[in-house]
This record gives sequence, structure tokens and C-alpha cells, in this order.
Amino acid sequence: SYIGRAVALARSILNEHKNKIAELKLIPSSGGVFEIVFNDELIFSKKALDRFPEKDEVEGVLRNKLA
Repeated sequence: SYIGRAVALARSILNEHKNKIAELKLIPSSGGVFEIVFNDELIFSKKALDRFPEKDEVEGVLRNKLA
């Protein structure tokens, strides 16, 4: 389910970056939208790519941006 995947991803992000981020929001939606935005920049879009993120894909992008 989308909610389960979103919660698991949020948990992973918080576990790795809890001291580097000020806010993490989960915003329920519909229509196949599963997007991750960091500092107003879209870094992943299920709608655009027609897939969920691969394991550690989003975390890797965040690692690079927070380094």
C-alpha cells in the first residue's frame, strides 16, 4: 500500500537523517501520486517514473544533498 511504503520510507529517512532535517511531512493523496520533495525540489515522482523508489534510492539522494 502507498501508506505503508510512505511510512517505511519516512522511518528510514528519520533513522538516517534525524539530526539534519527540521521537518518531514506525509501528505495523503490519491491518483497514483507518490512524490518526495526536499527543500522545494522534487527528487522522486512515482507518477513521472511509473514506479516506486528502489531500496535506498531516496535515501541516497538525500545523503548527497545533506553531505
